[in-house]
Amino acid sequence: MRIHYLLFTFLLVLLSPLSAFTQRIKNPVTCLANGGVCWGACRGRFRQIGTCGIPRVRCCKRR
Repeated sequence: MRIHYLLFTFLLVLLSPLSAFTQRIKNPVTCLANGGVCWGACRGRFRQIGTCGIPRVRCCKRR
């Protein structure tokens, strides 16, 4: 029975950092906080890292 507690603790510690990588940027404040800028389309040296809450406006960051 103790192995279940150990396994559960191990999985909890192993999978907890993944939640930080699944968060999406969905508003201009978090876009700017992550070093991005709100533009219509990400072109050139910019890549999309999220949206800015308005349709067709993307959060772009330099590569």
